[in-house]
Amino acid sequence: MLGIRDESLIKGIILTVVKDSGPEIVANLSPIPEENALITSLHMVSLAGLEEETRDDDDSKLIGPLPVKGTSEYKSLYYSNNFKVADDVKDERLKLHGTKVGVILLFDAEKLPAIRRAAGLIEPYLEMHLNKISDTSDITKEFATGIRDKIIEIVTKPRIRTFWMDEDGGIYEYKDANYVQKSDDVLILDENEKRIYVITQKGTSVFTTREMMNRVSEMNMNMYQGAFKIVKLEDFQEIEPILIKHNIKVTS
Repeated sequence: MLGIRDESLIKGIILTVVKDSGPEIVANLSPIPEENALITSLHMVSLAGLEEETRDDDDSKLIGPLPVKGTSEYKSLYYSNNFKVADDVKDERLKLHGTKVGVILLFDAEKLPAIRRAAGLIEPYLEMHLNKISDTSDITKEFATGIRDKIIEIVTKPRIRTFWMDEDGGIYEYKDANYVQKSDDVLILDENEKRIYVITQKGTSVFTTREMMNRVSEMNMNMYQGAFKIVKLEDFQEIEPILIKHNIKVTS
């Protein structure tokens, strides 16, 4: 059992693999005991299985916040995906269908708004990092330590985030913050300067723009407790310097 430094938003990580007898703990880099880590992972695997039955292919695989066994101090996020099993596994079902590898991230319950802000950064990294492994033999304590350290860096370092909006009320984060679509209504979120830049299309109606600004205000309140200044950019002479400053390219 290994705790993570107090100032970090992420307080622990538990890495699990589902085997013949159920989920097994590969690494418990968290402040909770092994028994509670195992019970928590059992709950996560069961819940994720239920969610998969109703989840569309493009839905998020990161679920939570969820309770942590034995404590009210922490909540958790859970991400899982299916992987090929190592050659030494004997269970034919696992050889045929693969098995689940799960990552449980622990955080202070009182930090939920900050975790909501960070979730859009965490999931793409977990997806990318886990896709690098070939089979479950690559799932080790060292692998868990690497994930933990990178996620701590991601959620603590101010960065640029970009989003696009639709007329139905959705706000969606681009996977690559350096590229936005020319035809989209776009948000550029500067965590360092605490500003949200709103860029709408010329053809977007005044009514739709007003609704979008309301949603951006809600996003600012939910994710940053209203601490960011919202700036509406309309003139190209205002927009271009922001794009250049943050190395954001516009694609067709």
